[in-house]
Amino acid sequence: MKKVNVTQVQDSFDNFINCIDQEQIVIEKEGKAIATLINYEEWKRLKQLEIELMNEVEENFYTVEEVIAEYNQIHGTEFTEENLRND
Repeated sequence: MKKVNVTQVQDSFDNFINCIDQEQIVIEKEGKAIATLINYEEWKRLKQLEIELMNEVEENFYTVEEVIAEYNQIHGTEFTEENLRND
């Protein structure tokens, strides 16, 4: 991974675009990373990973109603979301 200053990128953007197939480029401003240049294929791969992770999280997500229903089933109670909020 190559680190460059924002001014360098502004001065020779074409050169950096030509380099992104070989390496990722971190752009810094005042010594702090502010952006990254990566090629489009890598970006698509990262977006696909993000989608897969979000789907995995959604599969493991339970609503309040589902949790209350499961608790009621296990413990033989009749709690509702409304009476839990009011108590």
